[in-house]
Amino acid sequence: MWRSRISALLCGQFGGFSRLPLGVVSCSQTAAGAPPRRECFAVKSSTGSLRNTENSRVMPSNVEIKAKVSDPARFAEKAAQLSQSEGTIIRQHDTFFNCSQGRLKLRDFMNGSGQLIFYERPDTDGPKLSRYSISPTNDPSSLRAVLSDALEVKGEVRKERRLFLIGQTRVHLDAVEGLGNYMELEVVMRPEQTVEEGQQVAEDLMEKLGVSKESLVTGAYMDLLLKGHKEI
Repeated sequence: MWRSRISALLCGQFGGFSRLPLGVVSCSQTAAGAPPRRECFAVKSSTGSLRNTENSRVMPSNVEIKAKVSDPARFAEKAAQLSQSEGTIIRQHDTFFNCSQGRLKLRDFMNGSGQLIFYERPDTDGPKLSRYSISPTNDPSSLRAVLSDALEVKGEVRKERRLFLIGQTRVHLDAVEGLGNYMELEVVMRPEQTVEEGQQVAEDLMEKLGVSKESLVTGAYMDLLLKGHKEI
């Protein structure tokens, strides 16, 4: 009983992470490895209020694309040219926990800091809206132990991420243990932009980076590992 109640609290059944309409976006994540600085905004929407009526807060979101990368060196070269930087290397160890809705993971940056992240996004290829909540932690190991006892671990993902900032988009080149090389685009939409405009930004950048539609993948890295995808 206590385990199901804790799971519900973390996964949104008691109002902590209530579902919001698709047109909702809010606060942008600006730091690469540190807890995010938040700058709140709202995307135009015809679905009504953008706030969670139970706790009067908004839930951040990005427009995202994920794809398999066959030539990581070439991709990195194009991303470096567009960002005018060599990118930032970030090591990440993600632990996913059982959750009744969305996904709940603890991200350990392997430097004594981490983030507890809950997010919801459709499992489709192409640009998609991802809504999330983040809580920073300075003791990811202890938090992992508590959540493991309460919810049980669903799986783990280890990767080395190379982050490029291109305009309003975070471009990730990921070397994922057991899966291989992938890229992610995360478009942080501006206040005046609609979700459709954010999707167009993602598609335009995908073309500039040479990412084909055939290489697009659905789901999270954890999903791919659970489905038995192998590193090529």
